[in-house]
Amino acid sequence: MYKLSERSAPFLRLLLLLGMLTLLLSACSSGIPSASSTDSAKASSPLTSENEASSQADVSTTRIYKDKRNREVKIPVSPQRIVYIGSNPGDLIALGIQPTGASLSVIAGQIAYPDLLDGIEDVGYPYSVEKVSSLNPDLIIFDDWDQENLPKLDMIAPTVVIGADDPVDMLERLKVVGDLTGLQAEAQAWTEQYIQKIKDTKASLKLGKADTTSSILLMGKTIYIMGNQGFNQTLYGRLGLAPNENVQKLIDQDERFVDVSSERVSDYIGTEIFILTDAEPETTQTQNTLLNSAFWKTLPAVQKGRVHILSSKWNFDDAITSERLLDELAKVINAIE
Repeated sequence: MYKLSERSAPFLRLLLLLGMLTLLLSACSSGIPSASSTDSAKASSPLTSENEASSQADVSTTRIYKDKRNREVKIPVSPQRIVYIGSNPGDLIALGIQPTGASLSVIAGQIAYPDLLDGIEDVGYPYSVEKVSSLNPDLIIFDDWDQENLPKLDMIAPTVVIGADDPVDMLERLKVVGDLTGLQAEAQAWTEQYIQKIKDTKASLKLGKADTTSSILLMGKTIYIMGNQGFNQTLYGRLGLAPNENVQKLIDQDERFVDVSSERVSDYIGTEIFILTDAEPETTQTQNTLLNSAFWKTLPAVQKGRVHILSSKWNFDDAITSERLLDELAKVINAIE
């Protein structure tokens, strides 16, 4: 039998020690997956892959938006099927958005842009929750006072409140709509060209510095003096025309309108009068009574031929109406045929 020399014994012990360490490391490595093997196993798991893909897709296609009621709503980054509830669908149309549905049943025959409503489904006014649901929207933009059914709308699709009882300036609404739909650049471009058109229109108007303006809305048997609402948003707020003294008081008090008797109309009359009216029989009768009254014929604006009778469709304040109104005002004030 071969006998180790004393000289070789230390070397053999070293080899045995190294061998034991190797076996120990092998055993440990076989029980604990390496980083690469863990990643490989993770990638091969269908459930893990689906969850990660879903999470990444959700982050890239949705975002959180805080609406006018301070509700945090998860909305699509690029909504494709929008239902608009309110009276200003022209805000969306101005940005090239054709809503899948909108509240058209009342306003469709009263607005200045019926030519732009093709293909938009009417959800009714008051809106029908069932009709909204049938359109399968991926975003509902809510700009209406009746918020009772908001929880039901929330169950259909992400619902964002952009307005309610308090009137919101059109340019502010347009900015919000641009943000909601990912069309911020388009909203900014539209705003810039609109502001330039305001400047051009104002410069073209043949009015003196002492001239004042007022608007009267006739609806059925009622005569309304307009304050800070609709038509007057353009007349005073954008073109900067001066209101009658008593109309200015309405604006200062943030009054949208007041109804008055025919005898009190003269208290609100300026040197330039705009009458907004419709073709309903009762409205026509009220208009004829007013224009044929003795006191009306004594008004300086009437005697100078400075009364402009316009359709009540101009009393909306959406983006499309506001822009077209600038052309209409330039035409009637400057007596352009």
